[in-house]
Amino acid sequence: MKKLFVVFATALLASCLAFASCGEKVPDIADNTEHFDSITKTLKLSKSYEGKKLMSSDGIGAATLIGDTTDGDTSNFALAEGGSIAVRYQGVDTPESTADVQKWGKAASNFTNERLHLATEIVIESASGGVPEKDSISGTRLMCYVWYKTAEDDFKLLNLELVENGYSYNKESADNAYYSYFQKAEKFARSIELRMFSKLDDPLFDTAINELSIKELKEGSEKYKENMKVRLYAYIADKYTASSGAVSFTIGQYDEATGNGYTLTLYAGHTNSTSNMRVGDMYHIVGTLAKHDGAWQISGVALDDDLKGKEDATWRSQLSYFLMFDASKTLYTQKISSNCYGNITVTSVKLEDTTLTFQGTAPKTDGTTPAFTFTVTVPADYSGAIKEGSELTVSGCYQFEANSGKVTITDYTNITIK
Repeated sequence: MKKLFVVFATALLASCLAFASCGEKVPDIADNTEHFDSITKTLKLSKSYEGKKLMSSDGIGAATLIGDTTDGDTSNFALAEGGSIAVRYQGVDTPESTADVQKWGKAASNFTNERLHLATEIVIESASGGVPEKDSISGTRLMCYVWYKTAEDDFKLLNLELVENGYSYNKESADNAYYSYFQKAEKFARSIELRMFSKLDDPLFDTAINELSIKELKEGSEKYKENMKVRLYAYIADKYTASSGAVSFTIGQYDEATGNGYTLTLYAGHTNSTSNMRVGDMYHIVGTLAKHDGAWQISGVALDDDLKGKEDATWRSQLSYFLMFDASKTLYTQKISSNCYGNITVTSVKLEDTTLTFQGTAPKTDGTTPAFTFTVTVPADYSGAIKEGSELTVSGCYQFEANSGKVTITDYTNITIK
C-alpha cells in the first residue's frame, strides 16, 4: 500500500509541474468536447492598436473578418486602414481541412470560425514587428497574430488558444516574445491528451467511403453530409488557378437517364498532387465533401496513378473522355489540353430518323488531324444544315469508350456551323 501511494504522489507531482501551481485543478483526460483558455487568458494585448496600421512600421491594426475562415490557421480580413489580407496564423499549424482533409482539421476550422464570428473586435499583429512577412508556402498569406475580443472576454490570442485546445503543435519561433506561452499551451494539451494528442476519434472525420452522385447532391439528397468521405467517377471539365496560386477544377458526371451533365468544384489547393489532373480525362476520385461560401465542393483529394484500381485512392481511369472542338479554345487557363481540338471538318453525313451520324477530322495542337465519328439527336424539323465539307465547333461532347474515336454530342445546340 505504501508503494502504491508513492507512485500516486509522484504522478500527481508530475501533473502539477505542467501548470503554474498545484492550486489549479488538473483536468481529467479530455473527452475532446471541452474548450480551455486558462493559459491563453494570462497573455494580454499590451500594444496600442487604435489608429495604427498593420501594413506599416506599426505592425498592428484593427480588422474585421471576411466570410468564413479558410481552415483552422488561415483567415481573410478587411483592415481598418483599408485593403484586405489573408492571414496565416503565426506559431500554428492545424490539420488540413481544404485541399487535404486530416483528422481534427474540420474541428480546428470550426473552432477558429466560431471564435471570430463571436468577436466584437479583432486586432491583427505582425509576427515580425513591422510590415508582416509572407508565408513560405503560397507566398500570398501574411504571418500574423490574431487577437479577438468578445462581449464576455477581453482580448485573447487565437493562435495561442488553438494550441491550448490541442488543434496544433507549438510552431512558434523560440526567439519570439510569446514563445513561452505557446510552450505551456502545448504542454497542457499533451498532459490531458487533448484532440491531436489523444487516441479518441474525431467526430467530424469519417473514414467510411460513400458513393457520390453529383446529380443527387445538387438536388438536395439527404444521403450526403458535409465532411463525408466520398467516391465517384468524374471527368475534368475545366481548370482554374487563382491569383494566390491555388488550383481548383470543375468536375462533371454525365447522367444517361436525363441526358444532362452535372458539375461540382474540386479544390486542389497549392501543393496538392491533384493539381496535375488533366482537363478532359476521367478520374476515379476519393475525397471529402465540404462547403465553401455555401456551395458544395470536394477536397482532400490526392492523385496517385500508381494506385490505379484501388477503391480508396484517386487515379485516372480514362484518357480523352470529355472533348471540345473549337479552334478558338485550344487553351484552358493558359495550359494546353490535348483533349481540345480545332474545328471539325465534316467528311460524311448519315441521318436516320432523328439520329444524325457524321464523320469528320479535327486538328490537334501537336499537328496531327485525327478522324472522329459523331452522333447527335437532331430536332424533328432538322433541315440538313450539316453537310459534307461543313466546318463546325462543338462546346462539349463525350467519348464514352476509350480510344474509340466515337463521340456523343449530348445536345444539338452545342454545335455551331461556321
